[in-house]
Amino acid sequence: MAITGVCMLLAIAPAFAQSRKDPLTPQQIEDVREAGDQPLERVKLFVGYVDERAKAIHTLNADAIAQNKNVRLHNLLDEFTRLSDELQDNMDNFDQQHADLRKVLKEIIPKTDEWAKVLNEPPPSAQYDFVRKTAIDSNQSAHETATQMLADEEKYIAEKKKEEKEREKEEQKR
Repeated sequence: MAITGVCMLLAIAPAFAQSRKDPLTPQQIEDVREAGDQPLERVKLFVGYVDERAKAIHTLNADAIAQNKNVRLHNLLDEFTRLSDELQDNMDNFDQQHADLRKVLKEIIPKTDEWAKVLNEPPPSAQYDFVRKTAIDSNQSAHETATQMLADEEKYIAEKKKEEKEREKEEQKR
């Protein structure tokens, strides 16, 4: 009997996970798709989407008479987390390709500091504290990833420039 219950639960779990609404609009999905081969543009899109959710959280939290405030905060925090995770996935993918993301990484680092403040604005509530903690963790991870990637990219670019100069010197000697 217990095995049947577990099997049913395992069968239902993927269906539940798939039923979650995509945090992006169809136009945003198309914009991401179009920017697929442009690392800088694609990452900037996700920074913008995460920033939109942070601003929405801030605005909703400041609204003293908002309807269903806790439920809406829960949903926005969940979307923030999902988009922040997607941002990090894109950063990781393009990092492996050695794409030059220094410009956007320099924007992400202070943004994650701003976002951390916004995520801590709403008062504690059992309705969204878990998703808020998840959002805070995801944001902290994005901050750490961006900081490390920026340092790694600056080192990588400096080494490439040094190699290029040495190659030019060798060619001039010939």
